[in-house]
Amino acid sequence: MVKKTHLARALALAFGSTVLMLSVPTPAQAQSNTAGSIYGTVSAAPGTLIQLENKATGVKRSVPGDANGRFNFASVPPGSYRLQLLRDGKVIETRDDIELSASQNQEISFTSAGNTLEAVLVTGTRKVIDVTKTSSSTSFSAEKLAALPVAKNVTAVVLLAPNTTAADSRYSGGSSFAGGAASENASYINGFPVTNPLTQLGASELPFGAIQELQVLTGGMGAEFGRSVGGVVNIITKSGSNRWEGGVMFSTEPAGLRGKSVNLDYPMTGAAVNAATDGKLRRFRADDRLSKTEVGAYVGGPLIKDKLFLFIAAQQNDNKFSRVRLNNLSTDNASVLKWGWTEDKDRSQRLFSKLDWNLSDEHRLELSAIRDNSTRDSSYSGYDYSTLSRVAGAPITLNYKNIAGETPDGGDVNILKYTGYLTPDLTVTALVGESRVKHSNGIAGADIYEPAKALFGVQFPAGTQAPGLNYFNPNPLVGSLMSGKDARDTIKSKRIDIEYQLGRHSLRAGIDDNKLASTAAGDFTAGGGTWAFRKAPNPSAVRLAGKTFDLLTGGPAPTALQKQGFYVLRTLFNDLTDAYSDQSALYLEDRWQVNKQLLLTAGIRKEDYNNRNHFNEKFIDQKNQIAPRLAAAFDVNGDGSLKLFASAGRYFIQIPTHLAVRGASPSTGTSQIFGYTGIDPTTGAPTGLNQVSEPRSANNELGQRKDVRQITATNLKPTYQDEIVLGFEKALQKDLAFGARLTYRKLRSTIDDYCDQTPIDAWAVANGVDNSHYPGFNCASVNPGEKVDLDVDFAGDGKKYHRVSLTPEEMGLPKAKRSYVALDLFLEHALRNGWYGKVNYTWSRNYGNTEGQTLSDVAQTDVSATQTWDNGDVMIGAYGPLANHRTHQLKAYGFYQLNDEWTLGGAAILSSGRPISCLNNFTSAPGQGAGSPSYRFHYCEGQISPRGALGNLPMEQRLDLNLSYQPRALKGLGLKVDVFNVLNRQQAITVREDRNVPNSVAVDAVANGTLATAAARAVKLTVSYDVKF
Repeated sequence: MVKKTHLARALALAFGSTVLMLSVPTPAQAQSNTAGSIYGTVSAAPGTLIQLENKATGVKRSVPGDANGRFNFASVPPGSYRLQLLRDGKVIETRDDIELSASQNQEISFTSAGNTLEAVLVTGTRKVIDVTKTSSSTSFSAEKLAALPVAKNVTAVVLLAPNTTAADSRYSGGSSFAGGAASENASYINGFPVTNPLTQLGASELPFGAIQELQVLTGGMGAEFGRSVGGVVNIITKSGSNRWEGGVMFSTEPAGLRGKSVNLDYPMTGAAVNAATDGKLRRFRADDRLSKTEVGAYVGGPLIKDKLFLFIAAQQNDNKFSRVRLNNLSTDNASVLKWGWTEDKDRSQRLFSKLDWNLSDEHRLELSAIRDNSTRDSSYSGYDYSTLSRVAGAPITLNYKNIAGETPDGGDVNILKYTGYLTPDLTVTALVGESRVKHSNGIAGADIYEPAKALFGVQFPAGTQAPGLNYFNPNPLVGSLMSGKDARDTIKSKRIDIEYQLGRHSLRAGIDDNKLASTAAGDFTAGGGTWAFRKAPNPSAVRLAGKTFDLLTGGPAPTALQKQGFYVLRTLFNDLTDAYSDQSALYLEDRWQVNKQLLLTAGIRKEDYNNRNHFNEKFIDQKNQIAPRLAAAFDVNGDGSLKLFASAGRYFIQIPTHLAVRGASPSTGTSQIFGYTGIDPTTGAPTGLNQVSEPRSANNELGQRKDVRQITATNLKPTYQDEIVLGFEKALQKDLAFGARLTYRKLRSTIDDYCDQTPIDAWAVANGVDNSHYPGFNCASVNPGEKVDLDVDFAGDGKKYHRVSLTPEEMGLPKAKRSYVALDLFLEHALRNGWYGKVNYTWSRNYGNTEGQTLSDVAQTDVSATQTWDNGDVMIGAYGPLANHRTHQLKAYGFYQLNDEWTLGGAAILSSGRPISCLNNFTSAPGQGAGSPSYRFHYCEGQISPRGALGNLPMEQRLDLNLSYQPRALKGLGLKVDVFNVLNRQQAITVREDRNVPNSVAVDAVANGTLATAAARAVKLTVSYDVKF
């Protein structure tokens, strides 16, 4: 049941009041994610026809006006059109150069005399305000993308839109939309879902020259859109036309024109263990050299005039990046001398091809193919900080292909789409497609999957080394995670949409079905595992995975070093598995044109999804997720000069396949305490081992098969969010519009894993249940802060399950909270008279105790299985400004044609910095005893440290400019220079928020230190040539 909030009641009252004020009907228009509509009225005599012609392909459609002179062309592909009024086969009036974009509804009306448009504030045939639009969206046409100084990737474009924030720099992709997590968005190309199915971070991309339009939707979406509580990236591609055209381009970003990267210093931690590093040089970056080149080409035209069209675009990006990769003053300086320098060679190859076949004027087929693959070859050698120079070291080369964190995600996509205008009022579209992406990584000349060649990495932070021993690391990938052999992800999708015009109602319905599969998903520790040396301040109380061990007496033969507090952890991690998910949805929507001024939209969407593990066992099954949507647009003056709009809706988000990797399939994540006596001179491994503990796992990940009945709450609800948007747009002049929008979002429920066995044991005791044979709790997906029902097999024999009901108080979990409120103001000058410009200002607050599906604090990518809700102690102090909170954002972009040869473009972003928190791995404070050194608590310097307590990072300041030249003497030639980050502001964008060394109470030398900064100034030189035949 949909809860009726105060905001929803207020919105309903506003809608109702508006309805009472108005009358005089006009046709309704439906919005589509890949098409628009053209509608209007005609005053000519009955029996006339209105004909719409695509100027690029020659396709024509004709509809009659109804009894009241209304007409509507639905599901019109984006492009340039000519509209004509015909009587007895003769043209009475013509409206030319109608530019239509996706999801846009254009009103074009004819007069009986056939000489003027009835609307005001129109240049040609386009109003400055779309009076039917209620979504919070920003559109970038191919023309704008070519003129603006923006990097040629989707994320760079998305960040120009209001209510968007860059994801944590350690994530492989994605952005935050209106306070949502980076994984909570959806991406489409020509209507096909291209979001990464494994983590929902990142998506497949196109050659930039293949994009006809890129839409960024951050709210107010209709029932057609779902599977997102963040936003939507919607891309429409180019197609061939009746005229052959083609072009080539080459661009370069020389290293010599790039600003020097700022060096990174160690922070002043004040800890005695870090006396040798505090305030000293940590990472030398002044000698970093990054160069980029890009080659692209396209061709398009008719294979059969007016019938069959071809478009092909290709793009190859090559980056070369030479840099220092390891820190100065490291306790493992030997590794720096061997592998401290890297030369990365990145290559992204993207190909797009599309066939458009007009079977007739009423039936069209589109076949699209995308090839998007990226590689990285990293060649390691040594670096000597004493001379600040590269040395020979022990060369090794690593290879990556479509690996998150190293390269873009990539993907090969094939899409077949049919559009049929079955009658003037009935349109049907159907789509079927498949996406495949293969992942691989390795070491040149070696097999990382051969167990016999496994070589544990060795870690020994400051203060953990016993005197007289030679500690060293033999593995250049120590601490790294590697993907599985033959890892791949697939999406198989099909959908059908129907649109029917019934008088003043535009009715739409659709269904879709997605099948997702991830093979060999997950990771394993490079080298098979890690030896992590530690020093305990209190040898008699060493904490590991919720249990305390005594080094003084632990093991059969405690060593002398062990009694002094020196010990080593043997850590293993491997969660390679297969994972699957099914997703389906249906929606109904009615756009009712109550009268000429008021358009009401009511829709409802139903979503289902499930997640399955390696054994194809279903462990999450969410059905009948009902998402109502309501919107209104009011053309106040009836002339398109002032629009009021509002929307309210509920949005759901599914969980990607990655949840099965650790949450429902066999996984190993253990640490084991040993005492030791020495170091192996060949492998760096400890010798003379004395086992103090058994393998321990904070989440009971011991490699066993997980019982799917015990890893999900039986009363689990989906993650969902409610949203309300109110706003207006005002045409100040015929080319200038101003507007404001107020957005409020509230997370109602979320899914994450809970891992504390304590309340389960307490339930068993209270209910007289024998739990002496209980094998342990694996973590379970629950709705944090709500009553949880779990099936628990205390006997461990799979025969009898007890229904364990736990209250939030018993679990120690508060209610999940995340709210987003934003006020957006904008001023936009339409692309007319040689210039375009837009300025957005956003004031917002993004507060709560959960970011959502991800955890940017520590860049955790276990989507919907973060440590956020693992136990109640982690949540103490968790409320505050979230990682994606930015109080102020000012974004401006545009371009100005100085004359017919020169164009100047610019883009600027001014944004508040990210909040900073202090996280502690371990604390003995009251109420924190259930924790483990592997967790990060909001507790520092002996007291609770609420989220955001350390303030904010510096304000982001970025200015990009470009200048392009198209000489009249050589038509088609283009020369352009882009300067990114003109002022060379390299402010910190990510810091280390966890204060301690992993699995230790020692203060990390980089605690609160900068991990990433904004990129240095870069200059891009481009030459292009375009020709039409």
